[in-house]
Amino acid sequence: MGFVFRLLLGSLLIIARLSAADAPKPSRPYAVDDESAAFQKKQMQEAERLKEASPKQIRLFHEVLDELLNEFAYDVKSGQISGLKNLSIRKVSVSETLPRTYENYVELLVAERIRENSKIRMISCLPCKTKNTRIVDDKLLISSPTTNTDDMNRAANQLGIENFMDVVLVYHTTHMVLALQIFESSNKEMVWTRTYNSETLKTRFQKLAVDYSQIEAARTGDEYKPDFRYLIGFGGGSIPNVEADAREKSVLTLHVRGTEKFDNRRNEFGLLLTLNMAASALLSDYPSEGPEPTASASTEPTERKATPFTNSLGLFALYAHNFLGTLESYNDVRYGVNVALGLHLASGYMAPTLRTGLDTYLGRRFSVNTSLILVGPANILLDGKFTKVSGGVGADVAVSYNM
Repeated sequence: MGFVFRLLLGSLLIIARLSAADAPKPSRPYAVDDESAAFQKKQMQEAERLKEASPKQIRLFHEVLDELLNEFAYDVKSGQISGLKNLSIRKVSVSETLPRTYENYVELLVAERIRENSKIRMISCLPCKTKNTRIVDDKLLISSPTTNTDDMNRAANQLGIENFMDVVLVYHTTHMVLALQIFESSNKEMVWTRTYNSETLKTRFQKLAVDYSQIEAARTGDEYKPDFRYLIGFGGGSIPNVEADAREKSVLTLHVRGTEKFDNRRNEFGLLLTLNMAASALLSDYPSEGPEPTASASTEPTERKATPFTNSLGLFALYAHNFLGTLESYNDVRYGVNVALGLHLASGYMAPTLRTGLDTYLGRRFSVNTSLILVGPANILLDGKFTKVSGGVGADVAVSYNM
């Protein structure tokens, strides 16, 4: 009996295991996991592509901010906020997406641009950064010079501040805006205000027919980069010669001028080289017919005289001042004056020379240079003896090409 019972129990266990093995298995939620993994993989690939993208595709935050500050520095250097005795930055506001530490950072950058490009005295307003608390009608009031005009007046009188500046930096995912305003501390009258938008900077350069990619490549730093002007001109004039009445005084002249610009292109200093050829050297007898004239024999001795030179060289140190106004516009006629001191040289001849002239700039490439020439006395060697020759006054005019 016991044997039969154990046999039945074993049969039931075998049937139960076989039923469990044949039962359908529940589906695994792999579909959702696979979709999520594919999305994450796509995100990673896009991130890698952006990391390897060129700077023309991705413009970093600090590059855009530097462009806005450079535009502000250009306006400061061109005299947009000139005439201010001193200036203090009262407050700086930044977007909520930026850390509050950027307020001090932007303040330092703006102050740096002002100090580098103007003679305005910057004053650090420490009271503007402090807050005052007082109890009025059982209420606690917190104020500062940024919110209370009385506190601002006290800070201005204490430090001698005549003008305040407020700065606002707004950051979006597509562009950035830098806004600045300057007002007088005494009457709160607004003196100057300007807004710089990162999206309109390219438009400004495009209106000036400038390749913006070249502007980006040129801004490798704030180091000094010299700005040169090269002029090559051709003209004519009159230059004193060895003999006062010599025909060789009339010359054709070639001017080569190289200067370095400074003080926002208002002043130049450099070298001037002039090559002069007497007009008589280019003239020869016109073809004619008939017997050649014969020279009559003369037995009287003649005294040797200095022969006028036909070619000469001028080497000068030149200073020029240009009247450009606030900004130089190639659509206007610009004027400048120059003075040059140097030597007038020829074979066996050297004389100190002073030049002064007027420069008239037409467009971007051409100019007309008119000069008055003062040649001093010189000594020439003739038959082993030095002979003194007088100088004189001359002038020349040249049309130059600005390279």
